[in-house]
Amino acid sequence: METPISWEEIQRAIWDCEACGGHPRVAIQIRQQTVAPTIPVALLLVGLAPPHEEGVCVRKAARSATNDPTDNLRLFVEGTLTQRWDDLASKGLFLIHAVKCAIVPDAWGSQNPPRRVVDRCGPVGFAREFGLLRPPRVVTLGDMARRAVLKHPRVTVPRRVGLSTKSGALQGSWPQGIPCKIGDRSFILHPAPFPRTAAAKKAAAAVIKKAARLAALVNEAG
Repeated sequence: METPISWEEIQRAIWDCEACGGHPRVAIQIRQQTVAPTIPVALLLVGLAPPHEEGVCVRKAARSATNDPTDNLRLFVEGTLTQRWDDLASKGLFLIHAVKCAIVPDAWGSQNPPRRVVDRCGPVGFAREFGLLRPPRVVTLGDMARRAVLKHPRVTVPRRVGLSTKSGALQGSWPQGIPCKIGDRSFILHPAPFPRTAAAKKAAAAVIKKAARLAALVNEAG
């Protein structure tokens, strides 16, 4: 049986972690620190990692969708659901990242975390947060965000749901979301691409809108 851990203890573990020290793609000086939700989570969004910033030499809390009104992902969600972030949060929207340190952009400008980083980081922060939140409905934004959920040791999913299955194929097979479990508690998974390109933004927006309606965060017209 797992030893209970508080949200604050999880954030301290994230702050103190050195598991990816020396990894060329992991900016360990930029750490996600997320304030605990004040109400039960109705819809959880799982992002990839907090945004990278150049020239950061001293460890600092990341500026991300959770605390930065100008964050691109936050603005995308607000635009998609046509509501302010704080209003959505008051209805049960919450966001956590799969990886807790910023990712150095690759040659193409992508901040998608490497698979091994997702797997190494998961037990430190994401898996513990997810286990405490136990949300009834989850949208994963990007394959690595979905990987973090599927790699959780207590998550079970239908046999046809794999780490390499395309999100579009999963949406076609489960248009209302994929029935999953964490321990003995059920949740619905809505896989979406990360909204980086125009096509990915369109696809992700459709998934977020559907999940938000099903979670009663917005009405049918919203």
